[in-house]
Amino acid sequence: MRPKNDKTWFGVLLACGLLLTGLAYAAEPEPNGEAELLRLLDLLNGRFDNLQQMRFVAATAADAKVNHYEAMRMQGRSFSSTQLEGRWIYSQTDKIEPGDASKGKLYRQVLQQFFITDGQIYSRAWRFNDPAVKQQGTPSDDFLLQLSPKQLSMAMSEPCLTRWAQVGEQFTGRIDPATCLLQSKYKNEKRRLFSEQIVFPSGSWFREGAYGEDNKLAFGLEEGYYVRLNRLPATKPQAD
Repeated sequence: MRPKNDKTWFGVLLACGLLLTGLAYAAEPEPNGEAELLRLLDLLNGRFDNLQQMRFVAATAADAKVNHYEAMRMQGRSFSSTQLEGRWIYSQTDKIEPGDASKGKLYRQVLQQFFITDGQIYSRAWRFNDPAVKQQGTPSDDFLLQLSPKQLSMAMSEPCLTRWAQVGEQFTGRIDPATCLLQSKYKNEKRRLFSEQIVFPSGSWFREGAYGEDNKLAFGLEEGYYVRLNRLPATKPQAD
């Protein structure tokens, strides 16, 4: 089921997902929520872009802080590491150069760790400590396989966990602005961060932003506005 909303959106990301440790033996019952988690991870894997939707949205000033969008391409890739507990998804967002969809610049890298508490699925965002990882581009499978806890830092505090809920074939992940309070990098004030991502078989919609101390939207997407990403066909390996 696709989300029912035809309004415009903006381009930013937070992106993400992953899994937890331990494979159940066939004779043992599945942990509560594990089957749903595996379906969610399957939906988060893949390549996506919002180029189709960009054709229908009027241009916004580059310095606009509210409801601004950009052309972007995203990828989600499950991985496991010999030194990290659980299942993970590496998520990358590239900003696409206006007028040339073949060109893009790496914008954001996030590693999402998923876990289940009392049957509820949550995800926690991590980032690379070494800025050179971003400069080198998309990390290889071998690099991700050898990641250690010392190479990562939590991107946000525990009150900013993403909480996931399933409705039919789609999942919605939300960061609650009532609990996710961050210090602004640009102003001497606290901001309440929000994020909403809806994933389904053919794509993903998301919005994010923050409210200032005056409860007005400081930046991001207003309610009802989404970046709408379509799932791209899987690429086949080139024959020698």
